[in-house]
Amino acid sequence: MKKLLSLALALILSIGLATPALALGGVSTLGTETILSTSALCASVIKSDGSLWMWGYDSYGQLGVGQSAKYADGGAMKTRICEVPVKVMDNVRTVSLGYSHSAAIKTDNSLWMWGDNTHGELGIGITGNALSSSFNPIQTIPVKVMDNVSTVSCGSSYTAAIKGDGSLWVWGTNGQSGYLLGNGGIGNETVSPDSSYSVQIQTIPMKIMDDVSAVCCGQYSAAAIKKDGSLWMWGRNREGQLGTGSTRDSNIPVKVMDDVAAVSCGPWHTAAIKTDGSLWVWGSNFLYELGNGTNKNSSVPIKIMDDVAAVSCGADNTAVIKADGSLWVWGSNEHGQLGNGGEGDQTQQRGIHNMITCQSVPVKIMDDVCAVSCGSGNFTAAIKTDGSLWTWGIDSYGQLGNGSVGSVSVPAKVMEGISLSASATVPTSPTVAGFSDVHESDYFAEAVVWAKDTGVTGGTSATTFSPSATVTRAQAMTFLWRAAGSPQPTSEVSPFADVTDTTAYYYNAVLWAAEQGITGGVSATTFGVNSPVAYDQILAFLARTAGDTAAGSDWSAAALDWAEENGLTDGLIFSAKSACPRSDVIYCLWRQLA
Repeated sequence: MKKLLSLALALILSIGLATPALALGGVSTLGTETILSTSALCASVIKSDGSLWMWGYDSYGQLGVGQSAKYADGGAMKTRICEVPVKVMDNVRTVSLGYSHSAAIKTDNSLWMWGDNTHGELGIGITGNALSSSFNPIQTIPVKVMDNVSTVSCGSSYTAAIKGDGSLWVWGTNGQSGYLLGNGGIGNETVSPDSSYSVQIQTIPMKIMDDVSAVCCGQYSAAAIKKDGSLWMWGRNREGQLGTGSTRDSNIPVKVMDDVAAVSCGPWHTAAIKTDGSLWVWGSNFLYELGNGTNKNSSVPIKIMDDVAAVSCGADNTAVIKADGSLWVWGSNEHGQLGNGGEGDQTQQRGIHNMITCQSVPVKIMDDVCAVSCGSGNFTAAIKTDGSLWTWGIDSYGQLGNGSVGSVSVPAKVMEGISLSASATVPTSPTVAGFSDVHESDYFAEAVVWAKDTGVTGGTSATTFSPSATVTRAQAMTFLWRAAGSPQPTSEVSPFADVTDTTAYYYNAVLWAAEQGITGGVSATTFGVNSPVAYDQILAFLARTAGDTAAGSDWSAAALDWAEENGLTDGLIFSAKSACPRSDVIYCLWRQLA
């Protein structure tokens, strides 16, 4: 049953449910709800009711509240500071913050963006405000960018998003050297910040990869995990942060390693969790941010520790959550961002007068932590398993959200009522069905075993099931068709313009479903092969398979009522129009058909 305990123990380590952390040092994963995100100067969190709250610096409109927020009066450079969380929008399932722009995906899978658009980082086809007739680069309220988006990650002045079909799209600045977007250095416009150089920018989304399950945009580099678990990176590499064994920049994705479950990109260093729970780091180590006891850079991955569930890279520091929910930190502690009272086991001089306290190896600071996000501006935020939000570190722009401006070197509670649905630690129970991301303690474990044994569906790879990955209409029909014994449709001619390949895995399934009245198309001639399936849709499919109508204008309510009456949704926590992940699609099929 999907009760709160199950949510608090859901798997972060799998490719389908990786670190619920930030942009500029975090990861967005296919099907994953990222509820905690920080940038250099502000922070955000999604509460349990789906409302998005933000706080911190807002001079670029990145808080998305227009002019309605009450700001602190801190002088000319701080006149747009919000020191306490303010509500931005409702019905949000994932969020990501860049340096001066922000993004959120709503429960209908639509992508909304706001903030600075000088370099086209909002992806709206222009470099200004979409709602202004005169040029204004700042968009102070959210504007819709695209549909059918699974995850999003905001970098310094660029953005990347994964669509429901696993394709990766990028936009924004390509950087002075043309390496940020991973598209070979091109763009659809050229801008000249000054007379000395020009920069290519991409003002509309551009596809660069397929079969992607996770993406992370850092300040100077980016990373993507493909569905086969391979890690690919591109961007600046002067500190070795691409992990390729050299310091040569790359404007296209290059493969780094295999069997990767999660990745986090800091400005100058990178960290990844492999599918066995081991943590690997590489890049800059000047302030001991790699955590291996030295301050020597590494251009190749170095193993640091085992049993890691989540990781987040800050500017010069790193934080991980271990499988037992304990939070460990290391690196620079210049502004108290490690949360251990400003202590460290090393010092490092930066500049003539600046002696920085550092921690060269991991040190534990908290227990019962289920999400962490290290801002690239030297502060940290974490969510505990009781749903409380804690922050610490530098606070010159209200980024700690505690109602004041002033650095804090130990964790302080900011708010409560945070959703745990995307925040978790790794379960300790054994895995099942040969999948590293399905454990005996998971509410859907028995359903996954049934699905594999009956041939309804295998994994997304030989060892991963990806329980939180998005399910398309084509996939859902194929699952249902296989569960029915893979019957042949009466007709071999498809009525849908997007279902024409007779060799496609879903071809017979779609035709059979249409003939049986289980579902028609999303239009008179289009089935919507790659459209994500919502909870009410999969329940309606099952209801119709069982002989219930679940039709007409109230089909959604009828499907939900039928599912509740038949026990299909007992213990599940969901909203009708939210995308239904692989775990819950299989769970509902199993409850009805097994």
